[in-house]
Amino acid sequence: MKKLLIAHYLFFASVSCLVMTSCENKNKEIKMTTKQHIDAGSKTIENMQTAYKGERTANAKYEAFSKKAEAEGYHNIALLYNAVSAAENIHSINHKTVIEDAGATVPVITPEYKVKTTKENLHDDINDEDYEAKTMYPDFLKTAEMADNQIAQLSLTYAMKTEQKHKVFFEQALGDINSNTLKSLPSKYFVCPVCGNTYATSPPKHCDFSLTDGNKFIIFQ
Repeated sequence: MKKLLIAHYLFFASVSCLVMTSCENKNKEIKMTTKQHIDAGSKTIENMQTAYKGERTANAKYEAFSKKAEAEGYHNIALLYNAVSAAENIHSINHKTVIEDAGATVPVITPEYKVKTTKENLHDDINDEDYEAKTMYPDFLKTAEMADNQIAQLSLTYAMKTEQKHKVFFEQALGDINSNTLKSLPSKYFVCPVCGNTYATSPPKHCDFSLTDGNKFIIFQ
C-alpha cells in the first residue's frame, strides 16, 4: 500500500510539473506576444514618419519635374506630374494625421532631389514607385497589422494602391517618349482628395479605394 501511495504521489507530482511548465511556457508566449505588439506599435510610428518624409519629398519633387517637363515641351507629362504631386501631398497629410494621433513628432524635412531630363526623371520615378508599392508599403503594412493600428493600415493602404497606379502612368509616359507618340497621353487627370487615388480621362461615380464621391475629385487639365 505504501509503495502504491508513493507511486501515485510521484505520478501526480510529475503531472503537476508538466502543467506548471506548460503554464510558464504559455505565460512566456503571452509576454512575447505583448512585447511584439508594443514593439510593432513603436515601429509603425517610425515607419509612418519615414513614409511621411517620402511623400513630402515626392510632392516637391514631382512639382519640380512638372516644370521641367513643361520646359521640354511635354505638356501632358507635366500635367501628369501635377496630378501625382497632389496625390503624394494627400498621402503625406494622411500619414501626418496618423503620427499626430499617436502623439509622436511629425518630421520637419527639406526635400532633397535632383532634376534631370524628363526621360531620366520618369525612369527613376518608375523604380521609386515600384519599390514603394511592392516593398516599402507592404512591409510597413505588415508591421501596422501586428500593432493593430487600423488608421495606419488605412493610410498605408491608400498610398500603396495609388503608387501602383502612378507607376503605370509613368511607364506609359516614358513609353510615349521613346516611341514619339506623346499625343496618346491623357489630357485630364482626377485625384481623390481623401486617398490620392488617381484617374485618367474620366472618373468613376466614386473612388475605388475610399468610396469618395467622384464629384469631389480634384481635376487637372
